[in-house]
Amino acid sequence: MPEILTISQRGQVTLPAGLRAEYGLKAGDKVFMEKTSDGYLLKGPKKNLLEYAGCLSSPYSIEEEEEKAKDGLSKHVLKGEE
Repeated sequence: MPEILTISQRGQVTLPAGLRAEYGLKAGDKVFMEKTSDGYLLKGPKKNLLEYAGCLSSPYSIEEEEEKAKDGLSKHVLKGEE
């Protein structure tokens, strides 16, 4: 169901709390309005790459990956020789 928004005297629009919660919008987030053939479309914020920092369980280490690869290769080679 469409939501009705009211424009204030200062040109501001308040998004209803339900919409903010549903889309995870908070104070300071940017939203984009795009004119379409059907009217206007609001688009949520795109995340900055830095906002994903620390989301992995452990930092990536090329040395650890190389060690795992060598370990796996040696097991494969040894297994093939038996």
